[in-house]
Amino acid sequence: MARQLLTNVEIDDFIAKVIREANHHAPNVGAVITPLSNAVRARLNLATDKVEVYERNGQLARTCWVTIGGRRYVFTYNYGSGQIDLKAGTLQGAIRSSFDNSTQASTITHQAARL
Repeated sequence: MARQLLTNVEIDDFIAKVIREANHHAPNVGAVITPLSNAVRARLNLATDKVEVYERNGQLARTCWVTIGGRRYVFTYNYGSGQIDLKAGTLQGAIRSSFDNSTQASTITHQAARL
């Protein structure tokens, strides 16, 4: 089930949780989460767009769906590659880009601008 995050505070809390968990379980992406979040949030209008996160047994997981301009995307951790995948639409959607700590800021900005 997905829970919609309605405020910047809710989004900040979610991002902080993701960073804490990445630093423990997925250090290869811990440093890219903040710049990626900032780039996506620069495109986000909470009055019309949506941020939803996967919720399991009342606990927020790390999978995040973002709807911008009516188009839905999903950010999820790929355990095989050790990267964050940006997919079109659903968890089974086509991978549009992948990110890890070596991803250049210009790449992050470019991919976020395409949302």
